[in-house]
Amino acid sequence: MPFKSIIRNLLFSRWYEHIPVLYKWYELSMKREIMKGPIPQHIAIIMDGNRRYAKRIGDVVEKGHMLGADTTERVIQWCEQLRVRQLTLYSFSTENFKRAEHEKKAIFDLIKAKLRKSRESPETHKYKIRINCIGDMDMLPDDMREEIRETHNATGKYDNFFLNVALAYGGRKEIVDGAARIAEKIKAGEMSPEEITENTLDEYLYTDNKQKSSVDLIIRTGGDERTSNFLPWQASGNECAIYISAPYWPEFRKIDFYRAIRAYQNRERDHKVKYALRLIKIKKQAGTFSKTDILDGLKAGLELNAEEAASILKDPHVAKAMKGAIA
Repeated sequence: MPFKSIIRNLLFSRWYEHIPVLYKWYELSMKREIMKGPIPQHIAIIMDGNRRYAKRIGDVVEKGHMLGADTTERVIQWCEQLRVRQLTLYSFSTENFKRAEHEKKAIFDLIKAKLRKSRESPETHKYKIRINCIGDMDMLPDDMREEIRETHNATGKYDNFFLNVALAYGGRKEIVDGAARIAEKIKAGEMSPEEITENTLDEYLYTDNKQKSSVDLIIRTGGDERTSNFLPWQASGNECAIYISAPYWPEFRKIDFYRAIRAYQNRERDHKVKYALRLIKIKKQAGTFSKTDILDGLKAGLELNAEEAASILKDPHVAKAMKGAIA
């Protein structure tokens, strides 16, 4: 086998991730890389694979959920470190009610314990974390709803970091419930159909209307390539990036998290380059165009500052397309 192929195969196998010193070096180098680009401000995660992980290690499903809860705590910390403003976690869907009673009870008990721990944690109040539970709360047991109320009361005044825990959640049901609430307003004469816009529906979703509803990045663990009715309104129309991670949720690592953010950044960069190429094509067809025209178009169309717009012009594809432009 050629030497280059051997090196390529070694890198692809990522053997270095299993050596602590090399793993730490790789983690730090990835962090330096992603900190040079935009950080997604709303990340949503489909935490899949708890049960499959438990089966793989020969343990009960409850053990998988417990280990997954530990991963959740770590991911919240990673988001805080990168100054992500909002994290939405798919914790229990409307479909999950079909599971065995003992498993549902174990999940609810675990969530209640984590909510209690979070609202009593000094870190929650130090970093001003608002914990919202979103979904159809009427479907949940009374004791769960009480824990949710206490958590909302303890953290509802904060607005530095939003942690949304999706419980009894279904994306299509969220849209239907929002539409029903709007219909009630119209019926009561408090709103007219002409007033309804996309922003109107935003205000009637499960999330707090003070939050950014649109999602920048969806991460799904466990390898399945589907979004499972998670945040369909918030993800559509926003050029949302989706990253599928092979590890099950209990084994999701910081480098997996960084890779997801890097994928988001690459997606953002590609979007900006494509926008620039379309803009240049339009300007060329209109006649003579200048570098200033393109810079101004990028700043206005993509809401970029001068430095960000100039960096797009340095892309090789954009630079090639810019030939013929007036300086």
